[in-house]
Formats: sequence, structure tokens, C-alpha cells
Amino acid sequence: MADYEARVIAKSDINAWVRALMANAEVVAPVAAHLDDVVFQPIAAPEQVAWDYENTIQPPKTFLFPQVENIYRFQRNGDRSIEVEATVDRTKRVILGLRSCDVSGVLYMDNVFSQDNPDIYYLARRANTTLISLTCPTPFPWCFCVCSDAGPFLSSGYDVQLTDLGERVLAEVGSEKGQAAVDAAGNLFSPAGQDAIDRRNSLEAQAERIFYQRETNHMASAMRRVSTAQVKDELWEAMAPWCLGCGGCNFLCPCCFCFNMHDFPANGGGVRCRTWDSCAFPGLTREVSGHNPRPTRAERVERRFYHKLSYQYLEKEGLPGCVGCGRCVITCLGTTTMPNISEGIRRGTWR
Repeated sequence: MADYEARVIAKSDINAWVRALMANAEVVAPVAAHLDDVVFQPIAAPEQVAWDYENTIQPPKTFLFPQVENIYRFQRNGDRSIEVEATVDRTKRVILGLRSCDVSGVLYMDNVFSQDNPDIYYLARRANTTLISLTCPTPFPWCFCVCSDAGPFLSSGYDVQLTDLGERVLAEVGSEKGQAAVDAAGNLFSPAGQDAIDRRNSLEAQAERIFYQRETNHMASAMRRVSTAQVKDELWEAMAPWCLGCGGCNFLCPCCFCFNMHDFPANGGGVRCRTWDSCAFPGLTREVSGHNPRPTRAERVERRFYHKLSYQYLEKEGLPGCVGCGRCVITCLGTTTMPNISEGIRRGTWR
């Protein structure tokens, strides 16, 4: 991996840099929405970017793996032949200001969609997307990214990683795409001195100390017990009633990728559409015959957390299926969040 020079930019020049990025790509960034909500969406002006925000409820993965996506069109001709046209999105994008956990979620999805049968739809978007992340010197109350090695600062995986140093912002460049993003307004940047690097390292240490003062999420212990078949069926049965099967955790998780396919006919042809699905829904595994290999909620809860925590999937996908963003903690209508489930697995009891 090439070594790239860290740079600094004055906060007063940030909008000019964002404007330069917008000249070459669609820029997606956190934007203030209804009430106190912040959402990722394409911006029309640099002033829209909400730099000081708690993590969004919806992860920015939707711009790489849309919730509803037409993947191809088909048309039947008079000679009974069928024409198929893939609808691949190659829009140039910059996702600006996403948190470290969401970068780690994208890296997880990269592994998922590039293995076995590479997914051209995801990979085309990914190849044309630059990730400019924002570190978290003050972790949010529901976060546990340090347990997944997914933040609050990253050592790799980003294209550019930004750290707020006060009057200046440190820009760590991690790739050719990141270098191109900085070069889009290179006159606004200057080499980072050792003082800027030292301040960045101090902020990282401060963030980690905050995590050490919190109750630990027992993911490593849970992973060991799940991977060695030490979790009894009775424990999954005890956990299951506390999951309402709403699928909210799946839809808001940066690492969830279950989907279904639907064909919509029209005018002698139609569209094949991919839509998100959830392992919490009984219909995900229901077969055409009507048989369902996971008919009970306990089996579906077990499957969800086996995929998240087993070493089998860690080995295959390179990262745990959880980046510690805490969205499941905020969203769950019951109590089957990753921290609670991990603790239950470690203890062997559900309380």
C-alpha cells in the first residue's frame, strides 16, 4: 500500500473544498432534516453539511446497496427472443462525513459482494465512490465500535479520514481516490506537521479512554461460545420472545445484506427489482413448497446472531458482522440488541 502524506486544511476553507468535490461528483453528506434528525443525502451546497452530528439512524450504505433497486429490464420481441438490459449505476459519488463504523460496514459489504458470484451492481457503485470519513473523538452513548475494531479512529479502509483539530482539520489520505479528492482543491491543503499528528493521536487515546469507562460489549466471548456450539437451544428460546420480528435492526445495520427479488411485468417485458429483506421475517426462508426451514422466532434469532458472531463467517468475510454503531440499541422495540445478546451468550442465561 502506498504511503500518502497527511494534510491539514483550515476550517474556513472546508466549504471551498466541498464545492470543488461537487464539481466532479455527486456529494452525499449528513444533512439536518425534520426536528433533530440528520440523514445522508446528496447536497446542493456545501453549507448543507452537518459536521457536528451524532450518528444517523439510516446508514449511508443505501447509496451503495439501495433498499429498492432495479437490476435489469427485459423485453420480449416478436420473434420470441428476450432482450435483457442491466441497469448498472456508475455515478461518480463522494460520501462525505460518514463515521468510522460506517466505513467498516462498507468494507464488510465489499467482502460480501465480491466473493463467490461478484455483484456487478454493488461493485460498480463502490468503484465510483470515494469515502471521506469523520473520526469520533467523543463516542456516542450507545456506541461500542471499539469492540469490533471498527472505530472510533481507523488505521486503514478510508479514502480520506478527517479529524477536527479546532481551527484546522487533519486529512489522512488512504488511497488514490482519497489523494484525488484532496488534489481537487490542493491549494487549500498544506502538509501536516508533527503537532497535528500528535493532537490526532491524543484525541484517539481520549476516545478510547471513554470506552474503557463503559460496560463492555462481550462480543469476543460470545463469538467463542457461538463458534464452539456452546449456546444451548433453551437460551435462544428464552431470548426469542423479546424480539418482535420487526426487522428494524436488519434494515438499519451497516452489515446486513439480505434481499429478495421481484419481477414486475409491463408491456411485454418488465423489470427485475431487488429489495432488502430480513432474517427476522418468516418469509425470508420460506420455500415455494411452503416448507420453512426456520419456522420459529427462536431459530431466526439464532440464525441472525450466528451470522454476526460465528468464526465461520468472520473467516469468510474478514470482519465481524457488527461494527458497533449502536443502531440496533436505538431501534430495537424489544431487548435483543447486540450488547444484550452478547452478554446473554457469555453468561449462558437471559435476564
